[in-house]
Amino acid sequence: MIRLLKRIIYKIKETNWKYKLQGSDVRIQGEIITPPNNHITIKKSAIYVDYNSTIILHEGVRLEGIGLWVTNGGRVEIGAHSFLERSSNATKPEYIVNSGVLRVADHTKLACQRLWIRFGGSIEVGQYTNVNPGSEIRADEKVIIGSYCQLSYNLRIWDTNTHCIYSPEKRNRLTRDYFPRFGYEYERPRTAPVVIGDGTWIGERASILKGTTLDENVIVGYNTTIAGKHIPRQKTVVQGIELKII
Repeated sequence: MIRLLKRIIYKIKETNWKYKLQGSDVRIQGEIITPPNNHITIKKSAIYVDYNSTIILHEGVRLEGIGLWVTNGGRVEIGAHSFLERSSNATKPEYIVNSGVLRVADHTKLACQRLWIRFGGSIEVGQYTNVNPGSEIRADEKVIIGSYCQLSYNLRIWDTNTHCIYSPEKRNRLTRDYFPRFGYEYERPRTAPVVIGDGTWIGERASILKGTTLDENVIVGYNTTIAGKHIPRQKTVVQGIELKII
């Protein structure tokens, strides 16, 4: 009974009641740093920062209709006048920073469906960049997205295989041991950094996979998949029978 009462008291202390009036559940166990005038907006969002983690929100930041979880020493910094929003996503977007770092520069909009950092990875997004709904960015090592980029709908930007490839015997054992949690992961799979240069424009349903570097002002066509390649600046890449660099 005493333990239950302590948990209730801790949750009351952790909850930022100011944002309850804006339909948000904001629980801060670690550190939150906001501008002195507190000119930020958090609406219809769920935010949780655990004891070892930090979130820094600069002037004019807006978080609307999202879920943001910062855990295991994670660190999130959102630059001035940037916003993370649900937009036209069918469900509430998830921003999961687990023992990694998310840095978003000023005047940038993220409306992706999911952003997921694991195993101490990092995602950096430059200023005046736009990521549209339905897209997913995953980093187990490093993803860098430059400034003034236009990233379309339903993209996949992954620096990771997302799963380790085990022997059938080991995978079967993990499946049994952790049932009903299928696909359990306890170590980082194969990764390679993804770098997207300034001024890049990526078309709808494209996939930018591990080990890819796009130099400045590259255009990637609709439904194009690029894995482990270096695309020089000011080139256009389209998916046909073969990958073509124009």
